[in-house]
Order: sequence, then C-alpha cells, then structure tokens
Amino acid sequence: MAVLQAMLFACVVAGLFSLVWHEIHTYVADQLHIAVQVETASLREAARDGMLAPQIRQRLSVKQEGADYYLLSNEDGQRIAGNLLFHPAAAGWQRVPIHDAIGIHAHHATQVDLLVTPLDGGHWLTVGRDNRDIGELDEDLGRYFFVSVGAAMLFALLSGGIAGHVFVKSVDSLSARAERIVAGEEAGPLRLKRGSEEFVQLAARLNRMLERMHTLMENMRQVSNDIAHDLRTPLTRLRQRLESACEEQHGPARQRQTIERCIVEVDQVLATFGALLRISRVQARERRAGFMPMDLSELFTSMAEVYRPVAEDTGRIVDANIQPGLAFKGDRALITQMLANLIENAIHHTPTGTRITVSLIQTMQGVVGCIEDTGPGIPSQAHQRVFNRFVRLDSSRTSPGSGLGLALVAAIAQLHRIALNLADRRPGLAVEMRFT
Repeated sequence: MAVLQAMLFACVVAGLFSLVWHEIHTYVADQLHIAVQVETASLREAARDGMLAPQIRQRLSVKQEGADYYLLSNEDGQRIAGNLLFHPAAAGWQRVPIHDAIGIHAHHATQVDLLVTPLDGGHWLTVGRDNRDIGELDEDLGRYFFVSVGAAMLFALLSGGIAGHVFVKSVDSLSARAERIVAGEEAGPLRLKRGSEEFVQLAARLNRMLERMHTLMENMRQVSNDIAHDLRTPLTRLRQRLESACEEQHGPARQRQTIERCIVEVDQVLATFGALLRISRVQARERRAGFMPMDLSELFTSMAEVYRPVAEDTGRIVDANIQPGLAFKGDRALITQMLANLIENAIHHTPTGTRITVSLIQTMQGVVGCIEDTGPGIPSQAHQRVFNRFVRLDSSRTSPGSGLGLALVAAIAQLHRIALNLADRRPGLAVEMRFT
C-alpha cells in the first residue's frame, strides 16, 4: 500500500510538474518571439534613417556571442551586414537549425527562430534569436523535476510506511484481543484505549459478532441439553415397553397395544426432529424465493374461522377484529404456520373460558397483528426466553409439547422481518406482530 501510494503521489506530482513545465516553456517561447519583434521594429526605424547596416554592425560588436542574430541582404540574397548564413526567400517566421543559421553549434541552442521582413529596394531584414534560454530552462526544470519526484516518492514511502505500520499494529492488536476473547483467555467486550472512528466502529462490529457467537454457543448448549431431556423420557419409556413385550408372554391384543404405544412414542420423537428441521430450513432462508404478495386480512380472517370451532370445543372463545384490505409480501404457508402456532398456544395454555382475540389493524408504524388472550400470561422476565428452542415454562416437562412452537414462530418472523413483541394485558398475554 505504501508503494502504491508513493507511485500515485509521484504520478500526481509528475502531472502537475509537466503542466507547469509546459506553461513556462510556452511563456518563454512567446517572450522570445516578442523580443525578436521588438528588435525588428527598432531596426526598421533605423532603416528609414538610412542607418540600418551601421546599427546591425554596432549591435553585433556589442553582442558578439549573444543569442541575437541579424542579416541585411539584397534582393539576390547576398549579405550586406549581419552574422547569419541564411538566405531569405519569403517573409514571416521561420525556424532553422542553429548550424545552418550561423555555421557553428552553440551551447544549449539547437535552433533559431527567424523573422524575415522585406524592405524597400528589394532588401531583406532578418532578425532571429536561438533557443538557448529555453534549453537552459529545460535542463534546470528537468533536474528539478527528478529531484522533486524523488523527494515526493521518498516522502510518500515514509508517510505510507508509517501509516501502514500504525494501521497494521492497530489491526493486529484488535485481532489478538479478539482471539484471546474467543479462546476464553480474556473477558469481552473489545475496548480501544485510543484509535480512529473506523477502528471504534470495527471494534463495535466485532463485539456484536462475538456476542452473537456467544449467544449461538449458549443456544447450542441449551438445545443439546434440552434435546437430551426431552428425548430421554420417551426413548426410556419406549425401551421399557419393548423389554416388557420381550420378557412377558402376552396375547396378540396386548402385544398390539404395546406396539401402538411404541408407535406413539416414536411419532413424538419424529415430530420433535421434524420441528427442528423446519426451524433450520426457515433460518437458512431456503424459502425466501417463495415470497409473493398476499391478502393478510383474508389470511387472519380464515385462521380465526378455522380455530373458532376448535376453541369452542375446549370451552374457549375466539373473536376477530380484522381491518380489511391489508396486504403483505411473504410466504403464505409460513405465515399460516406462524399464526397457527400462536393460536394453538393460546388455546392449549389457557384455562377454560378464556377469550382469544385475533386482530389486524393499520397504524402509523405499519400493519400490526395481534393474538391476545385473557389467560394467566407469561412472567415478564421470560418474554424473550420463550422464543428459544425447547424452552417450556413447565420446568418438570410433564405437560405435552416440545417447546419448539414459539421458536418456529420466531424463525418465521425473522425471515419475514416481522417484529415480535410480548405484552402483558393483566390478565392475559398479547403477541404483537409488526409487518413492515
């Protein structure tokens, strides 16, 4: 990075220097032409007084080795006065090599710019100046150019090296602390004693990632323990019944009854694993491609109508307060599963006579759905925990269920970016779903 920075900096300096060089070169060339034009005008004044040749000789005697060149020639091109070997043939500006103009090579000069002016009587006045000033300027600028570009590259390398060292040192320090936290050698979160805003933001992102990893590890540990507890009981019963069927002599009816009970136990185990697989598929975003616009009001209405007779059979009441015409883009099957789990939870975990209300309304913050009951509710400290896998408020786990229903609800809500919130109704519980 330091080398690339130095090369880029050198290119910028070279580009700027080249632009300045071109402007100075153009300015000096223009000044050369102006000087020749002024000298020509002065000699034309002397020509009107008949003093042109003496003036040329006088100037040459003063500037014997100067950059100015003069030539007064007749109509045949023969030199009357001057130091040029040039033979004019047409008026205007002309550029010739220095050797062809004066017969020798001059230091730093490679060419001569000549201004040819016709005079009365067929004479020609030629005034010129070589480019030695431009050559000297180019030589000096070239030397300054290499010095400045070299200094710029050295400065860029030093500054880039220092900046890179500080950057790498900060990254190494941050990554080393993150590795120690992951290894359990140091407690989180990451904190920077000093650093730029970018590293503070990076540390914040790493802290969120480490917190997420810690949560996932805790969830995995909890899931492992809960799977062991939830499956141990049905598998133990299954084994005992099979052992009992092998040891005792029973008739076909008793054996059939034992087999049917074993099938029920196996079905419960399979249902648990099926729920786990559904949660995993939802969390893996496998069904996002199936999102389509749907009538959310119609779906809530149909779910309330489907579960109304089921609730009435168990002594509970299902009401509906649904605003028509509300739409949402998502997977209809998954949203149906989410509502079914919430309504079934309200039916199974509330006493007889509970009133369950299914509502859907439009608010300033968006569409809000709610499954509300007048049952005993859930302690506030367990509101977030109940969405984890295998979490059951019945710590003895004697009640039916696997504790995966609300975990599946949370996974579906996360996939659809639906905000879930549990609220106490005193009495009762409300599960709010904010569709955005």
